Amino acid sequence: MISLVTAALLAGIGLAQLTTTRGPRHLVTFFFSMALSLTISAEPTVRVLGVEYALACRLVTNMLQMLAVHSLMKLARSTREPEPRTPWWPLAVCWAVMAVSCVDFAQIYGTQSIMEIQRRPSVLAYQVALTGYPVGCLVVFAVSLSRDAARRRRGTFRAGLHVIVAAAVATIGWGLFSGLPSVTFALTGFGVAEFLPVSRNIGLVAMTLWVAGALLTAWDGAVRLVRTWLGIRAVTPLWRALVAAQPQIALPARHDLEFTLYRRVIEIRDGLLALRAHVPPHLPDWLRSPVDGPTRAAAELAAALVMRDAGRSWEQRPSRQAGEAPSVEAEAAWLGAVSSAFTRSPVVRAVRRRARLDS
Repeated sequence: MISLVTAALLAGIGLAQLTTTRGPRHLVTFFFSMALSLTISAEPTVRVLGVEYALACRLVTNMLQMLAVHSLMKLARSTREPEPRTPWWPLAVCWAVMAVSCVDFAQIYGTQSIMEIQRRPSVLAYQVALTGYPVGCLVVFAVSLSRDAARRRRGTFRAGLHVIVAAAVATIGWGLFSGLPSVTFALTGFGVAEFLPVSRNIGLVAMTLWVAGALLTAWDGAVRLVRTWLGIRAVTPLWRALVAAQPQIALPARHDLEFTLYRRVIEIRDGLLALRAHVPPHLPDWLRSPVDGPTRAAAELAAALVMRDAGRSWEQRPSRQAGEAPSVEAEAAWLGAVSSAFTRSPVVRAVRRRARLDS
């Protein structure tokens, strides 16, 4: 049951990475591969498939685990410019050795004790292929990631990178202990009863570290996602009013939160620019007291919409030369304040009534 819960967590993190990040998807491949491997090797899965498929489940599980660490090595190498090509043939060779070895010792699986099977050459070849390639990948990954973490500023993302490096080291230990049981039995004197609990506990520690590191590194992305969603909500009333008045400003939709916010900022700015000619030049006389920038912009928009419907316009005054462009976040915050004033401010309501009387 613990394996299935961990698999669900890893799959959830992989899905979050898939929907919130751009660029190489190697980390997504890692999380989904590990989630699937834990699901296939879980006791409930083997019980449903049948004991006769236990060896096949173990083979597929090990192959998925090797694919996961291969994706980690690709992730570490993707930080270089240009990204070096990571060959697939070593992984394919290891998979082939494991499959052939599995076919060989499957004939005696269940007929001899595990301790006797460990001395079979095909079993040792399976273990070497299973352990050697992933350990090499994890070493490359851990060294590259630790160097990258040293260059990062302090924060949750850097802490998450350090935890992931610790997870890689724990996984290397897990692989050497569990992936080479023939060697482990010879060095420790363990029997199967002592070996399995230790292997399971080391594996759970490694998986816990992977999950913790992923959550820490994803924290910044999750915060940015929430901030983007709140920004979209803040500007939506203003955006709806402008699109209703000028449908031509709407751009093609796309299911991406950050792009949606960026698109709405552009559409709002286009709409405000198109309505500038309808802003009454005497609008300052309608403002009974000084107001802040967002409220004034909202009042200008409210008056412009009324005057546009009435067919009235004025010659535009030349605008000042634009300075440095603000960030999307700063622009969205400003337009969110304008949107709030447009829908809630009594000053804007008063200007709208005055505009109707004057039109």
